[in-house]
Amino acid sequence: MSHSNSSLNCFMDCPAKYDLHYIKRIPSPAKPSPHLVFGSMAHEVLEKAGQLRDHSNLGLVEPGEYHTIIPSEVLYPNLKTEFQISSWQRYFMAVIKQTSTYEKECYNELQDESGLEPIIEREVKIQIPPELLGELGYGPCKQAVVGVIDLLLYTPTHAIILDYKFSVNRKSQDDFDLDSQLPLYAFLVHLQYDIPLHNIQYGYIDIPKQDFGKPTLLSNGTLSRSKSQNLSQDMYKKAVDAIHKGDAYYNCEPGGYYHDCYCALALNKPAYLSKQYADLDIVHNIADDIMQEAKLIDYMQEHKLPFVRKYGAYNCKSCEYLSICKPWLGLEDKFKCHLQH
Repeated sequence: MSHSNSSLNCFMDCPAKYDLHYIKRIPSPAKPSPHLVFGSMAHEVLEKAGQLRDHSNLGLVEPGEYHTIIPSEVLYPNLKTEFQISSWQRYFMAVIKQTSTYEKECYNELQDESGLEPIIEREVKIQIPPELLGELGYGPCKQAVVGVIDLLLYTPTHAIILDYKFSVNRKSQDDFDLDSQLPLYAFLVHLQYDIPLHNIQYGYIDIPKQDFGKPTLLSNGTLSRSKSQNLSQDMYKKAVDAIHKGDAYYNCEPGGYYHDCYCALALNKPAYLSKQYADLDIVHNIADDIMQEAKLIDYMQEHKLPFVRKYGAYNCKSCEYLSICKPWLGLEDKFKCHLQH
């Protein structure tokens, strides 16, 4: 057993949930949420897409090769409905194209900074043994601290850590300042590869769980010029070209009828990259807090102290262990009855 960002956050949320999931290893009685199923499936697609690039000539992959790793259109029909995705092929091909562009940009950035050819690793598991943690002043620890990084690019002197996030909302500065995951990963990369913390960047590739829509054709035969449409520039231009077939005025070129809308749609992407250099104060404070939590868990296990349940409507309602943790509630019947009255 080892400590991870997920397990430690689980302990901080509710020790009883931590005990059920990580110590007693009791399977969740609840069905995985659509968000969890989508995230797991999509992460696997992006990991396999990256592996195809890693094993191809100069990172060039024929589109047909990507098709083999994308789910069949008949799979996950409930997810398609839930997240308004009309085609897995179209959705994932757009995401793969955008994420591979970001990957190349980060690769070139590291190469320019260090003058060395970066190494790319995917689903990187970094494990810092308790002995080393003790030597660094974080002991006594009984278990290792681990992290699994979606995408790591590094040279002997610099690194970029990226985490795929399939979500509805894009990450904000608050996520960088308040979330513990990426600072912990930076700390682990620093220890594992001896890269100075001030040369480590971390960030998110935010991927909306939503497919682009279709251009709106108006009754007068032109396309809508609404700048709030959920479309990509490529889709819009293809629709304009298909309808107007090279018309000298109805086009996306400067001065053209659709130019302003076309430019505005540049902000719409199938994925978004946001990253920053590691904040040393944040990294050190989060590392200190996480190690204190890890030591507390080790102490509680060693001395057989109880992992008590917490109470709180917000967390408890969404907890997959609620029926096991608090069986006396008779939740389904009671809450349904209460809501009806």
